[in-house]
Amino acid sequence: MTQFHFNFDPNAFNQFKTPRKPKMKPGKAHLTALVITLALAILIDYVTLPAWNLHSPSTVMLVVFLLVVFGISDFVLSGKWALIQKCCVFGAGFLFTAMLLLVFLGSELLNAEKYRDQIEIKDVSDFSSQFQAISTDRIPVVDQQTASLLGDKQIGKQAGLGSQYQIDPTYTLISSDQHLYRVSPLEYRDFIKWFQNNGTGIPGFIQVNVNDPNDVDMVMLQEGIKYSPSAWFNQNLFRHIRFRYRTELLSDYSFELDDEGHPYWVVSVVAPEIGYYGGLSAQGVIIVDPITGEMNKYTMDEIPAWVDRVQPAELAWKQIDNWGYYVHGFFNTLFGQKDMIQTTDGYNFVNIDGQTYVFSGLTSVAADHSINGFALINLRTKEASYIKVGGADEVSAMASAEGQVQHLNYRATFPILLNIADEPTYFISLKDSEGLVKMYSFVDVTDYSIVGIGETMQTAHDDYLRKLKTANKQISGEVAEMKTVTGTVAAIASAVQEGTTHYYLTLENDAHLYVLSLDVSAELTLTQPGQNVKIEYLDTVSNTVAGSGFDNLEMDYE
Repeated sequence: MTQFHFNFDPNAFNQFKTPRKPKMKPGKAHLTALVITLALAILIDYVTLPAWNLHSPSTVMLVVFLLVVFGISDFVLSGKWALIQKCCVFGAGFLFTAMLLLVFLGSELLNAEKYRDQIEIKDVSDFSSQFQAISTDRIPVVDQQTASLLGDKQIGKQAGLGSQYQIDPTYTLISSDQHLYRVSPLEYRDFIKWFQNNGTGIPGFIQVNVNDPNDVDMVMLQEGIKYSPSAWFNQNLFRHIRFRYRTELLSDYSFELDDEGHPYWVVSVVAPEIGYYGGLSAQGVIIVDPITGEMNKYTMDEIPAWVDRVQPAELAWKQIDNWGYYVHGFFNTLFGQKDMIQTTDGYNFVNIDGQTYVFSGLTSVAADHSINGFALINLRTKEASYIKVGGADEVSAMASAEGQVQHLNYRATFPILLNIADEPTYFISLKDSEGLVKMYSFVDVTDYSIVGIGETMQTAHDDYLRKLKTANKQISGEVAEMKTVTGTVAAIASAVQEGTTHYYLTLENDAHLYVLSLDVSAELTLTQPGQNVKIEYLDTVSNTVAGSGFDNLEMDYE
């Protein structure tokens, strides 16, 4: 048998007891580790631009990271685990644990009631008191996608401009000079384009009248925009703001115009309202002149009247959801879900009395494609209203409008909520595959089978009013009144639209053009000029009106 012999040397482990020789003296190691940490901190700070504010979790995590970096660097350089390294590890762990604890203490689980009450909801039972009826020439027909298409055509008209710049896709909705516009600045295509043009800046912005798709301008500035989110280094908008306002928590930004048409960046300043980190909400704005770089901070009471957006739409909408979710506390959201409501998929913007509002339908958590009302938020003041209106949600209304022209494969835009003859109404544009608006539609919120449609705004509007009357809706008499006219036919012609035959006729000594579909009366096919007829129609401001009743007085086929 093979025997194994082990010789044990009692001094073999003495080498592990002998202290390691330090690589650097403690003082030099501490200084070198500090220099390394500070250099890394400056680099990270310049690249990420964190707020120097402990209300920001990302800033706390950065401090934790730098403490760990200093401790490890000092240990590697000094060659020993001393008190200073232990303090760094303890400090990093303490800050991280404290942050987690404060996040938990400010969470919805412990503060459901506070999150529900963060936004004050004003109940409005009368829809027409919140939404004033507007004429067809004031209805916004240009949505964000259409504005983008119109803007692309404008930049294409400027020789050489499209190769250096592109258009910011945001297209902010603003009120200016008694008109509604979507405005969006040009931006640099990439770093090289910025490097080539940063001396002169961005030359202008796109301005689209939302009531008139033909009113589109490329506004060229005398001096270019130097400070922009697409610029680099010190001309970058957020870096430019950070160099002056290091402690502010910044959120959304928008491109707006003052009353003289001068452009500005409006950047929301937010702060937590629940606990140490929870319930972020706008507390003011920083307004930046993009040409000169001058900037000022304003509290909520000091904000200039021309500013349309203060509250970031996403934050405001989150507060509306909290108001609907936590009606009976946090655990009700997990189990019983009693009386819970939520916003529908998507939201849109409307302008009321010169101020921008964001709105969306409110539905049950079952998401049954119906709504029990609308939430409406003023993006300047955060005042919110709950308008109790039962009916179809936006997606159902879009499908109803598309169903009227399904043979054309048009696609509906996300609806805009309007007051048409004191009736809550969705307005929808119908677009072809190229994104061009081809038709318009009005859909009744309370009964989405009532759909007015037409190739022009006025004809769609009149068609909708006629169908409301036919459905015995109690609409405002000031907006639309059913009238009857008797006269002699001066001219009559027919055409097929959307698979339906429409008749167009005029009467002697009458300036109106009457449009009637074949399903109104079979006598239309036999009617000739010179015959006496009676037409029932909905009176509007337009000379082209949709007839809802027809009788040829020289025939008796009805």
